[in-house]
Amino acid sequence: MPANALQTSPGSAPRRRLPRAAREQQLLDVAEQLFIDKGYDRTSIEDVARAAGVSRPIVYQHHGSKEGLYLACVKRARDLFAVRLAAAREGVDDPREQVRISGEVFFAELERDPDRWIVLFGGAAVPMIGELGHQLTELRFRTVDHTIAHLHDAVTSAGSAVDEERIHAFAHAISGVGEQLGRWWIANPHIPRDRVVQHYTDFIIGGAQLLIGPGLGTRSGPGGDG
Repeated sequence: MPANALQTSPGSAPRRRLPRAAREQQLLDVAEQLFIDKGYDRTSIEDVARAAGVSRPIVYQHHGSKEGLYLACVKRARDLFAVRLAAAREGVDDPREQVRISGEVFFAELERDPDRWIVLFGGAAVPMIGELGHQLTELRFRTVDHTIAHLHDAVTSAGSAVDEERIHAFAHAISGVGEQLGRWWIANPHIPRDRVVQHYTDFIIGGAQLLIGPGLGTRSGPGGDG
């Protein structure tokens, strides 16, 4: 989550030397919070530099551009999510439980900070066009690749025929389910998270049975994020 770098007023953050890796993370913390508070379009490199207590050349040196900053924020968030998801699913063999855990981790992320989720996972911060849109799509596809791998394992375990087109299509559909169900939940926050996770699990398992078969195998099941 973002650091407390933005709790001071603009321009008041003291300049201090940091190791390169620490500075990169600090700039991401600052930029992420600005994207959440102001929106992507209204956030400038000058805003990031001022809040971080550095000059604009320092920001450019580490991340190249505002687009580079945003991409780095999204990549970091998705990488951290993947780590949490892998840890939560470790040692779990039951396919339905794997899907439920995937939904639990994903929607817990949303519940913890809905605004952050919208900016970094919900696909609403920037138009998905041009070079930035292309690179954001690549990041999403990289996440979906994990779901594709799990589906391959599940199909193989069930002894079903591997249909690459169906596996890829279903993996991307799972991604869309998570994102759209998340948007629906944001609009209906009175619904408990466990019921949202249940809806997600039922839908994914129902679709997976058409793809894999009613047994779904025992070693690995589908499930992922937006």
